[in-house]
Amino acid sequence: MKFLLLIPDGMADRRIEKLGGKTPLEVADKPNIDFIAKEGACGKAETIPEGFEAHSDIACLTILGVDVRKYYTGRGPIEALANGIKAELVYRCNLVRATDVMLDYSGGRISDEEARKVIRRLNEKKKYDFIEFHAGKSYRNLLAIRKDFEVAKTFAPHDIQGKRISDYLPRNGKLAEILTELIEWSRSIVPEVTEKANMIWPWSGGRMPSFPNFRKSYGLRGAMISEVDLLKGIAKGLGMEFLEVEGVTGYVDTNYKGIVRRTLKALEEFDFVAVHTEGIDEVSHEGDLEKKIEAIEIYDEEIVGRILDRADLSELRILLLPDHPTPVELRTHVAESVPFAIYGLEKDDVKIFSEFSCAKGKFRFLDGLRLMQIFLR
Repeated sequence: MKFLLLIPDGMADRRIEKLGGKTPLEVADKPNIDFIAKEGACGKAETIPEGFEAHSDIACLTILGVDVRKYYTGRGPIEALANGIKAELVYRCNLVRATDVMLDYSGGRISDEEARKVIRRLNEKKKYDFIEFHAGKSYRNLLAIRKDFEVAKTFAPHDIQGKRISDYLPRNGKLAEILTELIEWSRSIVPEVTEKANMIWPWSGGRMPSFPNFRKSYGLRGAMISEVDLLKGIAKGLGMEFLEVEGVTGYVDTNYKGIVRRTLKALEEFDFVAVHTEGIDEVSHEGDLEKKIEAIEIYDEEIVGRILDRADLSELRILLLPDHPTPVELRTHVAESVPFAIYGLEKDDVKIFSEFSCAKGKFRFLDGLRLMQIFLR
């Protein structure tokens, strides 16, 4: 038996008046996703433990069976694992556009090449010898701090779009003062290189983590496919193989065919394959309802449909769920339960995959930490 975990980031939502009180999942044409629900067993899972913010690293670690209350230190350190960066503290460092309010957490979807130029300039003019900026993908970059400080409390830029940034500057000690200084300093540096972003925004920092080994935990060789360094870092931290796919963008224009080809090949080589895609979450952050519905339909056809057509379903168990909801009207994540469906277990009476139908499934409501135990049994 092979095991495939599909995580369409941010796909779950809330009822929307414009849709007649339905969710994007309920109105989207998604026959392949619905097939998994109809032929499988369904439920809803709490992927964000109480007291944690609704971020993808928290949710994905929970889905993979990692207790974040024991092991989580921040998003920045996880992405540092992906890039082989070592430091006392690491923060995610978005390239953003802001005035007195946060306008765009993604810096106008700045290209990888342009972002690297910005990072290079920031390093050339950096104010402290114990900090270093590291380029990632597009707006997703890192700030490494090679000096020990108390961890500063920070805020995710995608959570504060349209809000006054002065209310969300770093807090808690000397490092918070330094990060705030760097944010203001960057306003004079970033525009020298690009017209898309105009400053940096450090957030979700901490010390390097040590996660449990996936193979030792479950006895399975695991692999991860994703478009973002966050999941690459999680994979490396868990001792899973990370499989690169050319032409992925982290948006709805990504290389879906390449992702499917790599997934099918990986299922021949590994016992467990996790596939995380970012596009649905990104258009949710943009607040584009029509594009979210379209993105769900594209995912259904280009990812789920192609896998169902080509995989040996008699030897495959599939778990499909978003990591967290990203309500398109809020344009940010929320710590609410998500629907899930498992193909390959005795089916229940659920006919479609949605936030409300799955709640009536065999599993009802679960702690997300139990998902791997149920899925891999």
